[in-house]
Amino acid sequence: MNQINTEREQRFIDLAAGLADDFAQRAAQHDEEASFPHENYARLRESGYTKLTIPEKFGGLGATMLERLKAQERLAMGCGPTALAINMHFNVMGVLIDLERKFHAPNVTAMLQRIADQRLICGGSGSEPDNAVINLRPRTTARREEGGWAVNGRKIFGTQSIALDLFFAEATWEDAPNGETIISFFIPPRETPGLVFKDDWYTMGMRATASRSSELTDAFVPESAVVLQRGVSKSGRVTKVFAKAPFAIGAVYIGIAQAARDFVVDFMRDRPRFPLKHPMSHLPSVYNKVGEIDLLIETARAMMWKAGAEMNLDDPVSWSRKAIAARMVAIENSVKAVDLALRAVGGASYFKRLPLERYYRDVRAGLYHPFDTDESLEFLGKSAFGLPMFDTDSN
Repeated sequence: MNQINTEREQRFIDLAAGLADDFAQRAAQHDEEASFPHENYARLRESGYTKLTIPEKFGGLGATMLERLKAQERLAMGCGPTALAINMHFNVMGVLIDLERKFHAPNVTAMLQRIADQRLICGGSGSEPDNAVINLRPRTTARREEGGWAVNGRKIFGTQSIALDLFFAEATWEDAPNGETIISFFIPPRETPGLVFKDDWYTMGMRATASRSSELTDAFVPESAVVLQRGVSKSGRVTKVFAKAPFAIGAVYIGIAQAARDFVVDFMRDRPRFPLKHPMSHLPSVYNKVGEIDLLIETARAMMWKAGAEMNLDDPVSWSRKAIAARMVAIENSVKAVDLALRAVGGASYFKRLPLERYYRDVRAGLYHPFDTDESLEFLGKSAFGLPMFDTDSN
């Protein structure tokens, strides 16, 4: 369906569209080979897309959350894994931007300017194995040493790991003077002994994201690399800070669903089938499914775009509820939409010569990002009663 965008939004969408059309030509190959799209990343840097969300005063493009959502959706129509991977870069930029706005710390300001000027790629991982409360208390530990910390621990789902210029992570400084403290830091992965990425990304979908696990073994983090220190949370509540990153992921999956929808319409429009007198697009079993796909996508967009537009207007608790609900609907609807696309095309969709089976595998990755659907419903229900999400009495 035709979307109404502002002139500024359209500029970002057009930037993403030019990249997406190029990336689409290589998406199947990278999926088949499980290879990282280095050439896509070269284009992202060259075009300035990596600076999308950095404020203009630091040399970025200054995209709002809504503008980011619309651009990322369009980018994912060309290559879902590339859009998902660079989305993690934007998530990390969001952390830095929030810190700069709140504290005006000189090291954060300088880091933002350097990332924009040099078009660096940032990422990392907050996820850890067997840890459901990573934002409240990382199991990765930090031990104070002269000039910094020695960090030990394991991280998982380090998307775009092999392309990173700066690696973001958090660790718990257990014997800090004011009690257990979480340190947030950025370190150059190729120049940090003790930080190792494993070649363990062998998955059903999103195969080109290089979302590898990492291990930190006495990895030295200098004081200058730490951008935030905060106390370990005891409340288990989710705030706007930690809702922004998972929320934005929804746009990527809507883009994959839109790509599947558009393929079905193009493929089935004039597809003959003996002894029908008209193309298969005239069959109710085809056009009804496309109609349902459109409803699913438009519903997801409505919720995502509304939450995106209201991010800086609503209070944190209310917006976090809105964001988690919107992202859940975006992912669930996108999965259903791609499933319907395969059903509409029929047996031909099972073959790799068509992109639908790749969309089908890629879109399912959305089901496993935290919060998953069960956790989202739990959060929405508990937060309605003012209850904490997690029982944090035990570590």
